[in-house]
Amino acid sequence: MAPPVMRAVPAPTAKVPAAKAPAAKAPRRRRGAGVREQRRLETRDRIVEAAAELFAERGFDAVSVVEIAQRAGVVEKTVFNHFPVKEGLVLSTDPPVRAALLDAVARRPAGESAAAAAGTFVVGAMAQLGAPEAAAGVAAMARVVRGSRTLQVREREILGELTAALAAQIREETGAPAGAVEPELTASAVTALYGRLLELARDRVLAGVSGPELAAELRTAGRRGLSLLQFGLAGYAKRR
Repeated sequence: MAPPVMRAVPAPTAKVPAAKAPAAKAPRRRRGAGVREQRRLETRDRIVEAAAELFAERGFDAVSVVEIAQRAGVVEKTVFNHFPVKEGLVLSTDPPVRAALLDAVARRPAGESAAAAAGTFVVGAMAQLGAPEAAAGVAAMARVVRGSRTLQVREREILGELTAALAAQIREETGAPAGAVEPELTASAVTALYGRLLELARDRVLAGVSGPELAAELRTAGRRGLSLLQFGLAGYAKRR
């Protein structure tokens, strides 16, 4: 599972020559997709792969949409048909994880807090970045995002949108009155945990850590953060 704000952009591979679009790859068939839809998805794949290669080579800000289109073997308009804004090639504006997070909170059992349910979901999702096959993609994303002020700003905006969606759900469920701070504070704490785990994953993958070791580190850090969400900050960092 990709992290909440990230699109599952593949890492460039040495098998694809830098000067050619990855059109020679065997097309990935989608079960149940018609011919027209299959072609649309194949075109989208080529655009994403071309963008990933170019961003890895030169950075997000230095690459134009025209160059992405040329690498993918399509016209510029086709890129915009699939991705109305350039940032959408890297950061998903409506990540599927958002719906999954809200669903985890909505389906939590009696007696479990919204913070516990949301935090547990976040820790589990982020630990999946420890899968061996995820390492290259996470490292590539880290380099691209950290090399672009534009993407860093957009990532924070998407996290803010995720926070607002979670807060709205908690407010509706609890019937919190207008002006109550608890829904926003709860949602902000959860997304802050997510953001810290994401940065930790990026740091560690760029340092060469992946697989079970990374997954264990993310779970450990996540559980410490989750403990604060569940039991509060009253005992944390007391002056001695």
